[in-house]
Amino acid sequence: MFNSHFTMVRPSEIVAFLLLVTLVGTSLAANILYPVESESREVRTLHGLWNFKISPPSNQLIGFDEKWYTMRFETLGDYWKMPVPSSYNDVSTNSTIRDYVGWSWYQYEFYVPKRWTDDQLNVFLRFGSVHFKSIVWLNGKLCVDHEGGHLPFIGNATDFLKYDEPNLIVVAVNNTLRPDTIPQGYTTYPNNTYKYPKDYSIYSHEFDYFDYSGINRAVHLYTTPKVYVCDITVLTSFGNNLEGIVDYEVDICGNNVSECNITLLDANRNTVVESNTCSGQLIIPNVIPWWPIMSGKKHIAYLYTFQVKTNNEKSDYYRLRIGVRTLQWTSKQLLLNNEPIYLRGFGKHEDSIIRGRGYDDALSARDYYLIKWLGANSFRTSHYPYAEETLQQADAEGILVIVESAACNLRIFGPDVMKFHKGVMTENVNRDKNHPSVIMWSLANEPHNNLNSSVSYFRELYKHVRNIDPSRPITFVNSQQIQNAKAIEYMDILTLNRYSSWYSDSGHLELIQYQIYNEFEAFTKKYKKPILFTEYGAGAIAGLHSLPETMWSEDYHVTLLQEHFKTFDSLIANGVPILGEMIWNFADFKTPQEYIRPGLCVKGLFTRERQPKMAAYVVKERFHTFISNTAWQKRSLSCG
Repeated sequence: MFNSHFTMVRPSEIVAFLLLVTLVGTSLAANILYPVESESREVRTLHGLWNFKISPPSNQLIGFDEKWYTMRFETLGDYWKMPVPSSYNDVSTNSTIRDYVGWSWYQYEFYVPKRWTDDQLNVFLRFGSVHFKSIVWLNGKLCVDHEGGHLPFIGNATDFLKYDEPNLIVVAVNNTLRPDTIPQGYTTYPNNTYKYPKDYSIYSHEFDYFDYSGINRAVHLYTTPKVYVCDITVLTSFGNNLEGIVDYEVDICGNNVSECNITLLDANRNTVVESNTCSGQLIIPNVIPWWPIMSGKKHIAYLYTFQVKTNNEKSDYYRLRIGVRTLQWTSKQLLLNNEPIYLRGFGKHEDSIIRGRGYDDALSARDYYLIKWLGANSFRTSHYPYAEETLQQADAEGILVIVESAACNLRIFGPDVMKFHKGVMTENVNRDKNHPSVIMWSLANEPHNNLNSSVSYFRELYKHVRNIDPSRPITFVNSQQIQNAKAIEYMDILTLNRYSSWYSDSGHLELIQYQIYNEFEAFTKKYKKPILFTEYGAGAIAGLHSLPETMWSEDYHVTLLQEHFKTFDSLIANGVPILGEMIWNFADFKTPQEYIRPGLCVKGLFTRERQPKMAAYVVKERFHTFISNTAWQKRSLSCG
């Protein structure tokens, strides 16, 4: 299999080519605002069936050598039709494509209106997510490259477009992970000709979900005037008289224009307050705060519109929906708008049949209906940043979100991976900083923080993220035992993944209350910080029942959850600072081929088809007993 350390296998001309990519085609990292239409902007999606090819495992560089980025695949033959956005793995009936690792190629033709050049507009090409390494050409010319899945990148297409004939876009995608990427992957050579053919390689990675690849999210082509809004940062708070305060900064690209017209609109599009500076402060009298669902407030998920107009001859308009809310954290609580928050939710995955990790509006809408049906108020984007559209819906529905990076099961903590990790965290924070629904950054899931090298690593990474966002708590999700856990003392909030009576003490449901209570109490006493239960659960095959309950049955799943509920009630009643209970997982999802799972992780409350298991009804009953977003319930707390 292809070794992803390109310079070890590439001829000199390809090394020079990649150097050109990094120097010329770098993504417009700061220019990451989600594309929206306005008086000055036009947005098109390049969605549909793209031509798709894979490079032979024995000749991974053929596409570069033969310059596939300059020619139509119809002239080459041997190509497939692949929907964009979607993962390529499960669309065809070909097992080679399903399991493919290496360079794949996408191609699409499109037209653009001549008025775009007549009006002297910028035209940008934006990818919501390509997994993992991507190089993009327009009409045979390098436009942009990017490395890292799950996050957007942008290229300036203005000088590459043709306005009187078809435009050809070609994207080379490599999903090979390395020890210095986030997440990490490894290519090894067994060197055992008795069991394996000569030069046989084995590719593996550090996570237990299927590594869906390809152009997973939206591809947009959008226009702006030559002088345009390229970034907005808002930070909200409340004054002494409970007025809303919006501190803001607007970045203008194109020239030295430093004047803006800022208008804040309420939900009925009435003007609330205005300003004539690109950075400053807005004061909102009689502000309506952004509250999450089940807060017991009159207004839930109230959003204002932050409208920007550049003050020049050809003005650019951009509108951003924002919520006014605050976050604080103490040694015992997480406070939203000065009220304690108790998180009730789960980890999720971007995962569905056929589409894989490809974003789908219908699936997202269904998930939010199910979240609200359960009475949940939160989820974690395990184990990577989710689509921007998902967070926009969370803003509008009042669902709280912990955004997690793609650093799953990190076990190498060197300077190269640190550089990469800082880069993706910067991109992630820049993308999601203005969402009121985003309440916490998770730097990693279950890293090997039993290693001494993890301490300085996470201290430095924490400082990096704290410098670019002072407003949210930061954590990483810990799975180590208390005597082995390192670096968690430098996080704002403790988190814990535990699978009592599943991975440990399998079948012994009677141990859950004893083990979980003692461990939570020990962690909070030692570190003097609140703790969030980020994963617990059991596998349940839909329709499998046993009495008395046994592992893998829906009955065992239900009893395991109920034993945990009793433990949480006891912790709350005794003043142990627990911030919430998050089940693993929202819905069943695909895993790599292995003998310990039947093709799926079946810990979901819902099947992969988004239909409820027995556990979903039990969780619904549990979540709806809470009075509001605090830990207190309608019924009296009981451990019995």
